[in-house]
Amino acid sequence: MATRISVSVKGLTGLDDPDRMIAELEAATSMPWRPEPVAEGRVLSGGIVEVILVAVAVKGAEMTLEATVAAVKGVVARWRRERLEPPEARIDTEPVPDPAPVPDPERGD
Repeated sequence: MATRISVSVKGLTGLDDPDRMIAELEAATSMPWRPEPVAEGRVLSGGIVEVILVAVAVKGAEMTLEATVAAVKGVVARWRRERLEPPEARIDTEPVPDPAPVPDPERGD
């Protein structure tokens, strides 16, 4: 079973902050991360914005889930410490069910 890891950052952020955080998360976890659309993401007004970054850790990956989440927490904590007004940040995990097997007529499925 795979696990979806999401990082939600809500508050004042710079235009390049999501891309920087993705690069840092990818370096720390050796996993591809992608932004997930939110209602008011990437606004140019400098107002409050929410950014959600997502990765999926698959069973048998190089890092265990616990080590991956610990690495993510370290990146987020360091990223928040670098800001004068740190935005809210939340890290969530949820299991992703394995895909249903595809029937194979040769096996009699």
